[in-house]
Amino acid sequence: MKLENLLYGVEIQKTNVDLNTEIKEIKIDSRKVEKGDLFVCLEGVNDDGNNHIGEIDCAFVALTEKEPKNAKFVLVKDARKAYAQVCENRFLRPLEGMKFVAVVGTNGKTSTAHYIDSILSFAGVKTGLIGTEGHYILGEKVGQSLTTPDPFELNELFFKMRTRGVDVVIAEVSAHAIYLEKLGDIKADVAVLTNVSQDHLDYFKDFANYQSVKMSYFEDGHARTAVVNMDDESGRILLKRLENNPDVKAVSFGLYNPADCFAVNVAEDIDGVRFVANLNDEIVEVKSSLYGEFNVYNLLGAMSVCSLLGISGETLMHAVRKIKAVKGRFSVLHTEKGTIIVDFAHTPEGLKNLLSTARTITKSRLITLFGCGGERDKSKRAQMGKIASKYSDFIVLTSDNPRSEDALDIIRQIEWGVSIKDVKCIVDRPEAVRFALAEMEEGDTLVLAGKGNENYLEIKGKKYRTAISIWWRGTQDNERPRKNTFVLRCVGCAVLARCAARDKNHAQAQSKANRAGLRKATRA
Repeated sequence: MKLENLLYGVEIQKTNVDLNTEIKEIKIDSRKVEKGDLFVCLEGVNDDGNNHIGEIDCAFVALTEKEPKNAKFVLVKDARKAYAQVCENRFLRPLEGMKFVAVVGTNGKTSTAHYIDSILSFAGVKTGLIGTEGHYILGEKVGQSLTTPDPFELNELFFKMRTRGVDVVIAEVSAHAIYLEKLGDIKADVAVLTNVSQDHLDYFKDFANYQSVKMSYFEDGHARTAVVNMDDESGRILLKRLENNPDVKAVSFGLYNPADCFAVNVAEDIDGVRFVANLNDEIVEVKSSLYGEFNVYNLLGAMSVCSLLGISGETLMHAVRKIKAVKGRFSVLHTEKGTIIVDFAHTPEGLKNLLSTARTITKSRLITLFGCGGERDKSKRAQMGKIASKYSDFIVLTSDNPRSEDALDIIRQIEWGVSIKDVKCIVDRPEAVRFALAEMEEGDTLVLAGKGNENYLEIKGKKYRTAISIWWRGTQDNERPRKNTFVLRCVGCAVLARCAARDKNHAQAQSKANRAGLRKATRA
């Protein structure tokens, strides 16, 4: 493609290269640059692409904010924004002809995006989905990467979706993606803000900056219609600001504050939640197998988006009944011994939502197993310990992606917020899960928080497949298993525990076999 075509819409400050030059490909890694490539020089936290221009020993063109010596270049004001624009041009502006839905927020992004996808698919709309749990085209998983991929991968996905006839693309949009301008000038037809709470303060330094980045997506012209949680403080601030923005249509949703879309008669039991939704004066009776008030918000947000996209109330009613929980997002596993809940909760607000809901379906004790990630916001560790203490009868503290930090140090920082006496610290996560399972008595609920559906631990720059994953043997996702079919296993190791064992002797024999298998797998 000609350089001129790649740079369509990019504000060029200066260049020393013929714009009719043919460009082979776009690269951001200097080690991968080949003859005829466009090398986009991005400045990151730990490195700057401009520092490596002199290391490239072939003919190329640099797209940069800093004028280089002895190299062909295109000088721009904002290299990251320009990168997103050239990637969009490289794939022939692939979103044209498709509607784009962006899901923004701290908690609930993944679930809300999946619920929108499920409703639209049920209604016969051809969808594409981009997010934390993977990327999908017409329900087929086509890969997995960052929550919001790099602009090249992102636009390549858009292109593949368009070629397969996708009508609506739903994408989770992270705070990092907004800050790093991964979407460039792409405008969402509808964007939903689920909520804003403390997260990623290691990167954004304080909550005000983090909040500002989230809200900027809606204020800076990236969305035609904003669907905003009225019960969230940041949501109310955003809605107030959008009152004077004629370019953005604002639609609110909530439970407690006056909103355009709201729910009444919310009820919950062991079978899930029920409520009546008013979607801009269209009444929809909702019955769902999902649990928790937080999922009522996720459903309201998703239903509001789909209503704006033309989905009827009757279709919404039937579609919501079919929605399954996302793996690792309040995955409920009923056993004869008790209930096991697996969730990705890794923020104070996420853990609060998880445990407050778990408390409502717990007959006896609530046992909570969790940790905090290393190299992330340290201030939330004691907060999460305090929250766990409020709702739990027994707490097991363990590892959760310690990265370069010492896992035990992280656990000690969580302990500062713990106020109950029944606490056990076990650094090794598989061992901690085994312990928690053994502690369960009839009627107990065990919450495994933090890792969700992830099957690894990140330690000192490496990912080890030693985290706990949960699956059904011989059953479909989210279906209640037959007796003795639920298996907790450590990836690459033997079965760790089998719930609903027929008798105590069987359980003891199984445990012995598991330990032997684990030792064998470890030696291998």
